[in-house]
Amino acid sequence: MLVIGLTGDVGAGKSTVSSAWGSQGARVISADPIVAELWKREDLVTLAVERWGRSVLTAAGTLDHGAVSRVIFSDAKEYRWACGIIHPLVREEMERRIEDLDGWIVAEIPLLFENGVPEWVDLTVYVEASEEDRVRRNAFRGWDREELHRRERWLLESGSKKTRADLIISNDGTLDELEEKTRDLGSRFYFLSSLARVCFGSVTPVVSCRLFRELSRDERVIEVGIASREECEVAGTDRDGPDLIVTAFVGSCDLEGIKALAEKIGGVGIFVRSSQPEGRRFPKEVLLRAMKVDKC
Repeated sequence: MLVIGLTGDVGAGKSTVSSAWGSQGARVISADPIVAELWKREDLVTLAVERWGRSVLTAAGTLDHGAVSRVIFSDAKEYRWACGIIHPLVREEMERRIEDLDGWIVAEIPLLFENGVPEWVDLTVYVEASEEDRVRRNAFRGWDREELHRRERWLLESGSKKTRADLIISNDGTLDELEEKTRDLGSRFYFLSSLARVCFGSVTPVVSCRLFRELSRDERVIEVGIASREECEVAGTDRDGPDLIVTAFVGSCDLEGIKALAEKIGGVGIFVRSSQPEGRRFPKEVLLRAMKVDKC
């Protein structure tokens, strides 16, 4: 599993990016529809009315999102109160949905950095665009530059979000250029979602050292390491003795070839176990390194 946390400034193009990744096979979960669903809950409507009065209700008795927006984007205290109520619930619901999925998942979260990156996000992507472009793209909503500033005034500055992101997409060209950047990243994320961690060991440390050396030279292997005894137990290797357990991160398309290489080196005395890190999470440094290798 690979979970990408996607964010960006208002009108930067993050929804266009997530839609493109969805067409490439990603499972997209967006925070905004979940927010809309949550505000329909009777208990949250009651809280809103107790806080702001019945002026935030429609004639039908449902929450008027326009009225709520006018309240929370005009007062820092009200904005923070609303965020404190709704955002923890959004994160919980997103995590619940992600637990039932596998493969490559995109979590589109506008306030990804403002509220802290969840531990279930593997890599973060920030979509940036100039203010001029963002004003132009939001014109269809009836938002001018002043409205854009009003909605962003309590958010982190763009520069701060860029420094926190693992990857940045600059939406500074045409739609075709954005789609090209998005497709390339998407194919790499698809590759990352298939990563496997393999444990190799043998009855002699000499063979294990040779395994380490040969796997380190193989371009198909992203990273080679030595597993601790505890890691070996998690991987299901209950062997005794002083043997070294060599670990390797490889793409699923190269897995069988790497296993065959290891068995050729180690002979009948070698054992091979595929395993995922605890919680199905790979180290971020491994993922970023794998972004640079040739895709399967």
